[in-house]
Amino acid sequence: MNCIICNKKSYNVVWNGKLRNSSNTFTKSNEKIFQCKNCELVFLEKKRKNLEDSSVARKIFNKDNSIKEFIKFHKPREKKKIDKIKRFLDIKEKSILESNCGAGVILDIFKKDAKLTTGVDSKHYKKYLLSKGHKFYCDIYSISSDQKFDIIFSLSELEHKYNPITFLKKLKNLLNRKGRIILRIPNYSNIYKLLAGKYFNKFDFRTSHNFYFSRKNLHLIFKKVGLKVRKEMGYHEYELNHLLKYLKMRGRFRSNYEIIFNKSEEIYINKNIEDSLMSTSLIYFLEK
Repeated sequence: MNCIICNKKSYNVVWNGKLRNSSNTFTKSNEKIFQCKNCELVFLEKKRKNLEDSSVARKIFNKDNSIKEFIKFHKPREKKKIDKIKRFLDIKEKSILESNCGAGVILDIFKKDAKLTTGVDSKHYKKYLLSKGHKFYCDIYSISSDQKFDIIFSLSELEHKYNPITFLKKLKNLLNRKGRIILRIPNYSNIYKLLAGKYFNKFDFRTSHNFYFSRKNLHLIFKKVGLKVRKEMGYHEYELNHLLKYLKMRGRFRSNYEIIFNKSEEIYINKNIEDSLMSTSLIYFLEK
């Protein structure tokens, strides 16, 4: 078994246990997760191809797969990401493609100013997205390489891919010469992992993530595909109050947590976490 990024065959077993396969349940049998000793890429021994269909993954890991539930769950989260990203983007009169778009929360935000908005996701969302005035494809590979986009979003998607290199190459082929690809990727080397260790892995390792990326291997995979990093920034999704409760409970919890730090203190702390790139996610602006 060779690492898909650096092609090395030397790796460690970082997990040999049950994997989370829904919001609250785990697999019946143990599964192994490896980490490349060279580039530190973490990956499942038994990768799942069917969970590339986002509607399948959402049905398993979210409350349900309805458009109503997607908007309720994702709209606040996606708006927060986009508010951070759009400060560095000029959307006006640009052609925009979003892979893994779901019910089109992000496409709706940009519809007014963009020249064209196009979504890619399960056919489950086709009728709804077309009714909102967006173009739609069920598969990224069904888009002709003759069609180019100025800005391509792929948020919370690369980790699910069965073959992330093939996927990134396709995005590159769809990008205009001066265009940008925007990726949001969960960061394996984050502050939760650093402080909680195996208790973080117990809940973070799941059947829907084929890969777990960190900065070292991300820079290598971008270079391998021929994409240049124009901007790299941290994106932290939780308050420090949440982290303290997480450490106390040794994992995910449903109860409320004590407010130790106020809002202004949280903003300051989160900025430091993001600046250190120990945040729960990383955001990349890439170009050819």
